[in-house]
Amino acid sequence: MEPSEAIQVFLNNVRQWQEEYNLAHENVGREDKRLQDLLHGLEFSADGEECQAAGEKLRESRRVRRENKNTVLLLECIVQFFGEEQNRKALNQLTQLLGRQRKQETFLRSERTYKPRMEEPHGIMGEALKKAQEEN
Repeated sequence: MEPSEAIQVFLNNVRQWQEEYNLAHENVGREDKRLQDLLHGLEFSADGEECQAAGEKLRESRRVRRENKNTVLLLECIVQFFGEEQNRKALNQLTQLLGRQRKQETFLRSERTYKPRMEEPHGIMGEALKKAQEEN
């Protein structure tokens, strides 16, 4: 794995964690709102069947909320860490580093030729260089 690939994987992970955290946080809020509707459904149910159906919906809502709450708790420290000013700055610097690293890797993979800095009319380097250039 190239160094740029490792940097990219890390940056992708940070973005993914932030997105998962935000989605889970929104889902917890949604389930909190749904709770009030379900509790009113229980309160105003006309018979045992309606009460049982509302209770099952309530149980499912609480299960979904718990899963999302666990995700929030799992990722909260990471998201808060990268939300701090100096750490956001470090992420931006990593993104810039990624660009420079990719450029360097592209350069190193490219076909490169040596260009002499001086002309040597009768030197060994001149002959060896000419021979190497003719072979390519």
